[in-house]
Amino acid sequence: MNTFEITIQPKSGDRWPIVADHSRPGEQLSRSEGTLVMTPEDVQQLRDFQARPQDYGKVLGEALFQGQIRDRFVSALRESQESLRILLFIEAVDRELKFWRWERLCAPIDNNWQLLALEQRSPFSFYIPAITDRRFPPIGRRDLKALVFVASPSDSQRYNLAKFDVAATVDSVRTALGNIPTDVLATVEGAIAPPTLEALCSQLTDRTKQYTILHFVCHGKLMDDGETLLYWEKTDHTVESVTATRLLERLAPLRGARGLSHFAFLCACESASPETEGSLGGLAQRLVRNLGMPAVVAMTDKITIKTAQVLTENFYRQLKASGEVDIALHEATASLAERGDITVPALFSRLGARPLFSDQLDRELTNSEIKYGLERLAKLLSERAPVLSYPFEEQAQKLRNIIGTDVAALSKQARKERKDALTEVNNLCDRPILNISFMR
Repeated sequence: MNTFEITIQPKSGDRWPIVADHSRPGEQLSRSEGTLVMTPEDVQQLRDFQARPQDYGKVLGEALFQGQIRDRFVSALRESQESLRILLFIEAVDRELKFWRWERLCAPIDNNWQLLALEQRSPFSFYIPAITDRRFPPIGRRDLKALVFVASPSDSQRYNLAKFDVAATVDSVRTALGNIPTDVLATVEGAIAPPTLEALCSQLTDRTKQYTILHFVCHGKLMDDGETLLYWEKTDHTVESVTATRLLERLAPLRGARGLSHFAFLCACESASPETEGSLGGLAQRLVRNLGMPAVVAMTDKITIKTAQVLTENFYRQLKASGEVDIALHEATASLAERGDITVPALFSRLGARPLFSDQLDRELTNSEIKYGLERLAKLLSERAPVLSYPFEEQAQKLRNIIGTDVAALSKQARKERKDALTEVNNLCDRPILNISFMR
């Protein structure tokens, strides 16, 4: 898939320089430059169109897509045989610029101004580089495991929060995740713990588990000081107010394979409000920028329970099919286009053109894939070539001894032994009597 990355650079005089790079994997196709100018009249229109997402997005689009930028975008969309991935990187730190609701951005498509959030041909997301050295190695489908966190405190009414059906919500998310292994933090039967901050951190550091997906359903709001606030629960099920700063401080020390997840879905109102960009930034933005999480879907404003439920169901169905977060989010909105709050969900990511997970073996095998392969191969050997079981078991045991440990944490000698054992197992797979791929 081709990518069209738009970078809004720091302000120069009364305008912001723009650079747009059109590329495909391994090749840059073109670079175009322009400027973003917003007149006082344009800014006033943004205020007037707060309740009219498409009109609001058109004002932003007309200011952004001008001259070379517009021509190159139209040409790139026309020439792309597949979808054209749109990445918006707001490098500028201007308070005013980041206050604008860029998730409503419209682009010139089919001689009209179309909301990118609803345009299936051009999946749109915010690109956010990380400021941390935290590593998130590539993963495959077999590495997917979800931790679902659903909080609706018993005293929600004291905080003017609408109660919702926790059991129905959990069932809905579980159904959406399908065959992805899932644990639940909620006040429902079958949950492994209540939805508290302590329980979340405890599960993320459990050496027997490795969650690659975090899904949160709770109430949230933007505070007067620009901080994101989440309404979670204490052990007695009453409200526990958790700020984004407090949450990040608890998550920041978690490292390695049993630590922070690769993806989070924040089904909480205003968990990515652009108004927070004038201070510390929304929770979603900070999870990517400060902690290095590869991708986060979050809400830029208030969203209805019905929209959130259908969006979740559609999103995970599409994600499991493709592994591409931006495509999954855009396809998930297809049946919701007429809802007034459908521009609220947004994707913040540092994946660029990469998928969240991939079954393509153009990378090192993950521990989950090795475990699955060993189990499958042991069964095939007993059926087809019992004589090879002993040399296989010798190498398999070496791998079993270390596949519970993050590869990055292994010593140089242990990594070499892991590589050698994998080579020997793959050699067994190449025997004519087997003739199989280790992971297939």
